Amino acid sequence: MAHEGDNRKRPHRPRRERDQSPDAVKERIEKEFAREIEMRVAYFLDSNEQELELEPMNSYRRRVVHNLAGKYNLGTESRGEDRDRYVCLSKTKETPEAAAPGKVRLWDFGSQTYNINPGEKGIHLALKLDGSVEIWREEEKKQIIVDRVVHAREFRIRQGKILVPGDAGY
Repeated sequence: MAHEGDNRKRPHRPRRERDQSPDAVKERIEKEFAREIEMRVAYFLDSNEQELELEPMNSYRRRVVHNLAGKYNLGTESRGEDRDRYVCLSKTKETPEAAAPGKVRLWDFGSQTYNINPGEKGIHLALKLDGSVEIWREEEKKQIIVDRVVHAREFRIRQGKILVPGDAGY
């Protein structure tokens, strides 16, 4: 508890997290993670790419990814060391073909918020076909669904758009 004169701020937690038990919050976060990975795998299946490298994650989340990949007959390999360990997915002969070639998926990662430091000029982000978000680069524009210069300290991916606080649907 902060004392009088203590200028430290408490971490902000969304209202629904404050009103839920820690187990309920953890379960909701893990469901959102599984949903995000499911969407990324679905788009990967529709893409021409043969491999999809995911971001580093803990062992529990890597296990979730390995299990999900099995549903689609994808090959998996954990790469990297310690905190930098991640999963690489690869298509196999048994991996289902794309459901709708050329279809652009409207990525939606729900209430998952990504924190950034945009600097004074903002940061030019790009949402790519495989569901990843990166700094915009000219040489990758064929892989980009949407891009936006972001000045806010956080953003979300909703309905195929990069949204910041104050945007409709954020």
